[in-house]
Amino acid sequence: MIDFLCIGAQKSGTTLLYEHLKKIDDIFLPERKELHFFDDIKNYNRGMNYYLEYFKDAKKDQIRGEITPAYIFFDEAPERIRESLGNKKIKFIVLLRNPVDRAYSQYNMSFLTQGHESLSFEQALIYENYRLKEYSDYVNFTYLKRGFYSNQILNYFKYFNKEQFKFIIYEEFVQEQKKYIYEILDFLEIDVSTKNLQIENQVVFQNKYNKMKTETRKVLNQIYKKEINILESILERNLSIWKEGNN
Repeated sequence: MIDFLCIGAQKSGTTLLYEHLKKIDDIFLPERKELHFFDDIKNYNRGMNYYLEYFKDAKKDQIRGEITPAYIFFDEAPERIRESLGNKKIKFIVLLRNPVDRAYSQYNMSFLTQGHESLSFEQALIYENYRLKEYSDYVNFTYLKRGFYSNQILNYFKYFNKEQFKFIIYEEFVQEQKKYIYEILDFLEIDVSTKNLQIENQVVFQNKYNKMKTETRKVLNQIYKKEINILESILERNLSIWKEGNN
């Protein structure tokens, strides 16, 4: 069965994590990074045999997992995961990024890379609620909504124990990648004491898009201020790294 899932968040370093974990012999990850099984009803309805086919090449002694950052956002995902994988042994890795920067990164991916977006960032924020009601393919326009992590996390806590989760802050991860990869391996109960792991800080790809407007950042800081305070309580940790210089 599956041992762990990295469930998000989108634009928060999940590709970087995938690249690191893919190099570790004790871990099996599918060649396809994002399987979208538990968030996509069409895939989910194909059944577990379809899903497990992605893991057919895993060795018996390997820990099996997958990384789909959409899982944290979709309300139905945790219940589907529990129904399919049980709720006792599965472990979750959650990468979280400053929601202001995460929103802008998603916007630029949608605007510059995918071609879904035609509005300016500011216009897209204003019309987000309207678009989510009108567009069936709403996932492309969830810039603000995805950053309200607390409700998404609490939704998972309805089905799984908090001890089954490893939360990592993106801004800290990219600066000290080796440290956090070792923490993840420890969380997954992989003994690294006898292994000579070559884990180096990888350069995080920076898209060359325009800097966010100062006034826009100020508005978003206010929108997420209460959310960040709530998240600090849930995670039982300080998130001043998201607040410094943002007021």
